[in-house]
Amino acid sequence: MKKIYWLIIVVAGILLLLGTFFDVQIAQLLYTLGSLFGQVFAVVAMIPIWFLVPMATGLMFGFLITNFKVLNALWRIICLALLVFGIYMVLQRMGEMVGSRHLHGMPYNVLLWLVIGVFMLTTALGAHASRRYPREVFVAAFVGIAAVAGSRFVLDQAKSLWGRQRFWTMDNPVLQFTPWYAPQFPSAERMAEMGDYIKSFPSGHSMGAISTLWLSLLPPFIRYCRKNLSRWVNGISIFALCFWGCTILSRMMLGEHFLSDVAASGIVFLLFFAFFTFLAGKFHPAFNDEKSKHIAV
Repeated sequence: MKKIYWLIIVVAGILLLLGTFFDVQIAQLLYTLGSLFGQVFAVVAMIPIWFLVPMATGLMFGFLITNFKVLNALWRIICLALLVFGIYMVLQRMGEMVGSRHLHGMPYNVLLWLVIGVFMLTTALGAHASRRYPREVFVAAFVGIAAVAGSRFVLDQAKSLWGRQRFWTMDNPVLQFTPWYAPQFPSAERMAEMGDYIKSFPSGHSMGAISTLWLSLLPPFIRYCRKNLSRWVNGISIFALCFWGCTILSRMMLGEHFLSDVAASGIVFLLFFAFFTFLAGKFHPAFNDEKSKHIAV
């Protein structure tokens, strides 16, 4: 795994350590009622959540359009399963967005057509790039679908099990605060009563923001970017880190999350990203580099 990825994981670990000891103090220091910066990033940080999976799914569809006939039966099944699962996640996410407070006034039909447009563009990109760089397209598509699916599953389960109260809802933070390493296991009745108010840990916005790191897997199959590949990968990774940092700050300014909430969700995605990047690099259809064709395996 690239050094820049390890650097981001180390940064996330340091933030989690700081939150372990100073969550309340940092939350009290940063909380700013009605923060414009926080409100802006409440919307901006959702962009990766809306569009990353459609992009990865589009790449997989494009990869299959170009390479389906030369894949053996096993890889056809695997790639089709990933494609179907990616489409399912897109539809599930769009369903969750109906009536969501995070749309912030954006018409739902506009968002729907934007998602469809992104899917079609990345399908075209994946189909074209797969003629010369099929391995790189497969890795990006696989990691995008699998890493988001894994981290989203952990996120949803943790929010239900931890039951951590959001800072802005607390009357007495010193008494109501619970550390991130102490899940509360709230009852179904309490979950129904409190709802989103006790879903502070971990942060969905933070996970969405750090998922922009996936964009660093795109330059290897974009001809223009291959000329300065390391510069592009490092540049996108630094952008992802900065974007994540702004999102972290915005969520704490609004009192939606503690530092440990945003750090933990970042670590979850980074671990899935690292694992599936490694896995896709080791296990993929074999390729003939000269002819850019798949070899049956």
